[in-house]
Amino acid sequence: MKQLFGIATCLIGMMCFAGEGIAIVKSVEGQVNVKRDNTTFTITPKEQIQKNDILMTGEKSGIGLIFHDGSVLYLGQNSNLRVDEFTFKPLDKEFKFNLSMDKGSALFESGKIGTLAPDSFQFKIPEGTVGIRGTKFIVEVQ
Repeated sequence: MKQLFGIATCLIGMMCFAGEGIAIVKSVEGQVNVKRDNTTFTITPKEQIQKNDILMTGEKSGIGLIFHDGSVLYLGQNSNLRVDEFTFKPLDKEFKFNLSMDKGSALFESGKIGTLAPDSFQFKIPEGTVGIRGTKFIVEVQ
């Protein structure tokens, strides 16, 4: 019964994330902008984040995201983060999750990619790369 419930929950979750986006904005505090292609706009809750988006938070601002694999990211004030790559195709066993942060702070909790393919995850910062070896981490770039 637990397995059936788990499968149903997963399928419902995948249907909710249908479309071009790879993550949904769950919360926004203050001023948060997204640069997509050559356009910059203010983002609001329930909007979708796409591959190659650059998230930019202002003073006293932050954004909370849930990625399609269930990963959760909170980006703190005065942060810049680019979503370089996100592929989550469990049926095809294709996984890729790459983020790059130039400045600011982030709290991250891994989802299914961290469980199924931890080597497919990279969080790049100016002085190194963070890999998943647990489920949660905090990073700050000065």
